[in-house]
Amino acid sequence: MKETTHTPTSTLTTDEKIIRLIQGLHQLHTTPMKAAHYQKLAMHLPYPSLQEIEQRFGSWTKLLEQAGIVKPFELSIEDHLMLNRAKTDTSSQKRWSVNESIAFYIKTRGSRVTIRSYSGLREKHPQMVSANTIIRHYGTWKQALAHFQLSSNGFYSDEDCLNALRQAYKELGPDLTSQEYVRFARKHQAPSLTLLIERFASWREALRILEETLD
Repeated sequence: MKETTHTPTSTLTTDEKIIRLIQGLHQLHTTPMKAAHYQKLAMHLPYPSLQEIEQRFGSWTKLLEQAGIVKPFELSIEDHLMLNRAKTDTSSQKRWSVNESIAFYIKTRGSRVTIRSYSGLREKHPQMVSANTIIRHYGTWKQALAHFQLSSNGFYSDEDCLNALRQAYKELGPDLTSQEYVRFARKHQAPSLTLLIERFASWREALRILEETLD
């Protein structure tokens, strides 16, 4: 295996990060990993898709060559075919791009995007890339949202906040506490307690305004 330099991860190109990933995965294997095996891993883990690898490197075996896993002259035509052969029954589950995944989320759930709400939708639609993959592309979740001009909490109006508080009040009773609201907000993906305090100055003031609307 080729020696790798100790370049800080933050300065590596995407191709270099993929090469390091493959080198790390092969520390657990005694033989070169097949494309079909990697394809299965990439469906469940935040790894680049096999399709992306083929686009970047030309083929799975070319990536293995650049990573120092195999040497070109050691592989026969049959070896190339065996290593490069991907699973043929996954075309209907083709992984979407980041842009496609975000666009689908917005169409389905709107423009407020938290990691939790995104991951919840992805459980029902595994074609979407994972939240970790999005973070890998943009550095942080916040930077990803900024790129798409989205927010994790900024699209709730004051009325949205009051409606959530009103729903919690009706469900949990007039002695509603801030701790009970926190649990309610998590369960219902409602505006957070922090956001309510930002909008209404304090929890007590939020309850006071709510009581005025109930009269």
